[in-house]
Amino acid sequence: MLRKWITTFVCAIPSFAFAQNIDNLIFNKNYQEALSAINQNIEVKPGAELYFKQGLVYRQLSRPTEAEQSYQNSVALDSTNAKFLAEYADLQTELGNPFKAIPLYQKASLYAPEDYNLRYKLGRAYMSSDNYDKAYEVFMMIHYKDSTNIIYNKQLALTAMRLGKMNQALELFESVLESNTNDLSLYQNLIQLYAIFKDPVHVVRTSDRALYFIPENSAIMLRAANSLHALKEYSESIPFYESYLAKNDSTFDVMKNYGLSLYFDQENVKSREMLEKCFVIEHDDPILNFYLGLVCRKLSDIDKSIEYLNLAISGIKKSMTEMYHCLGQDYGLQRKFEKSVEALKEAYECNPDKMEYLVEIASTFEEFSANRKPALEYYNRYLAEAGDSAANTKFAQDRITKINAYNSKKKK
Repeated sequence: MLRKWITTFVCAIPSFAFAQNIDNLIFNKNYQEALSAINQNIEVKPGAELYFKQGLVYRQLSRPTEAEQSYQNSVALDSTNAKFLAEYADLQTELGNPFKAIPLYQKASLYAPEDYNLRYKLGRAYMSSDNYDKAYEVFMMIHYKDSTNIIYNKQLALTAMRLGKMNQALELFESVLESNTNDLSLYQNLIQLYAIFKDPVHVVRTSDRALYFIPENSAIMLRAANSLHALKEYSESIPFYESYLAKNDSTFDVMKNYGLSLYFDQENVKSREMLEKCFVIEHDDPILNFYLGLVCRKLSDIDKSIEYLNLAISGIKKSMTEMYHCLGQDYGLQRKFEKSVEALKEAYECNPDKMEYLVEIASTFEEFSANRKPALEYYNRYLAEAGDSAANTKFAQDRITKINAYNSKKKK
């Protein structure tokens, strides 16, 4: 018996030494040598651990397809090893396949029930698959077991926020912030939550606290400014907009909101200056033009006020035109032709320059009405208003010819 044990031990020494050599090669990032050694050993005696290490090396070499096959082999040989299952699941997550990762994490958690990090990864996979209810269940389970871990609590807060559990999310984010004051995303989420709760005082406090720990952070400045602007706290939003614009390239939306905040704060000269800079970028924005008209009137520049207000009205009409046009097309797709015609008429009335709408109205009449007279009237109106060079002139002329021929034949 002793001789047999000694023989087994002696035979095991080369295998142990070989495994150590592979581990050293991987540790020292000699991946090609490690892969060669692993492959040689697999040819002699395949094993779950060898396939697992092969997968690790393939991942380091950015060869995910080969890594996936290696992990499949390791799990096939040892389906109860939580380490193998978790690594295989991690790869699926990395490849953007949370649906395949979920059952692997579930199984890994079954064999390693005290490993909360596995459950955390399972919850993240549920989040990636938009299954927020299941993710919430997992993170709540972790929270009951470990209520002090800031990583787990932050993820639970994010999930709660997705599910509309705003009070819980707020409480959790604030608790995490006490231990991790340099996490930018915590401040951003808290600002958003306080804005949802219409609490401008805490929006400002949270923003100021963020800028104390993360000075001159543009993301915080902008989120604070926009949140306060949305809450109609215009005076409070202005310093944040000014800080942001002093350090970042100007964008239309930021400049516009800043200009509007100045307007509501009675800073009329500065408001006009900023809104006119916006006008250079985008002169068809009805809201922008409307407030430019108002601020010019406050500054007694009535001519400019009229000009901007006319542009605003024109822009609104253009928007309404397209809305009615789309509505008319949708009614047509539903075979609700009378409603379609009414919507198309509204579109044309909003913008008579869109003469092609007359052709759409005429063809819609043709489709649902046995009486071709309205269609004929709109085709003729189109030709009279659009002229011979219009896009649908030939089509309208052909339809008029066919309708007249049909009417003549009907009279006989």
